[in-house]
Amino acid sequence: MLDTKPIEAVAVKEYQPGEYIVREGESNEYFYVILQGEVQIFQLDKPIRILTDRDVFGLENYYRGIPYSTTAKAMKTSRVATYQSDLIEEIAYSKPSLITMIMQSAYLQLEQTTSIAEANIPYSETINLDLREYADGEVIIEEGTFGTEIYKLYQTEGGLEVLKKGVPIAVITKPGEYFGEMSFILNEPRSATIRSLGRSVIEVIPVQEGGVERLIHENPEVGDKIISSLAQRLKQANILLVK
Repeated sequence: MLDTKPIEAVAVKEYQPGEYIVREGESNEYFYVILQGEVQIFQLDKPIRILTDRDVFGLENYYRGIPYSTTAKAMKTSRVATYQSDLIEEIAYSKPSLITMIMQSAYLQLEQTTSIAEANIPYSETINLDLREYADGEVIIEEGTFGTEIYKLYQTEGGLEVLKKGVPIAVITKPGEYFGEMSFILNEPRSATIRSLGRSVIEVIPVQEGGVERLIHENPEVGDKIISSLAQRLKQANILLVK
């Protein structure tokens, strides 16, 4: 049974213009929610985005298991709430409005990153296509295995069948749809088997040194899908909770 103890912010603090909220290299113990104000995010002393009311930052470092990768500084007088990162699963159940805010903020930040990348970086320099062909019935991902690749459906005759413990549960049919990303993000075994129905062509995106941050910089649209997948998992968890 879930602990019903309310989860509150560790602190709510007002920061003055120019005051640092968190610096690059610090612990990933906390993430932050801007209640009111304007915060500039820097990486390697380079400004990369400005966040405002209801924006959330810092949680990605906890998921990746690394120290804080950016610096946050108040640009205007700002009220910022601080939460413990390791309570994120409890927050998912007890504070759905906060989870929604996190997802919306992450989505918008990734969307901004995508638009900047598209405007300034040639597509050929950001994505190196690795297309693989699979025959009818051939397994692309096997349940219970580990892997660091993320997959994107390029084209298919009959779709990609998703099986859990040998039982078909879904079919992926839309070109451009990503799959396999949650295993890497959550460092878990593959949760389902995926096999080709008819001939299919799949783009394979290896996630190498640099992890998620490098992947999103090189393929910004993948980040959008990752956040979407996380949101869907949380939605399903909420449905199970109220059954």
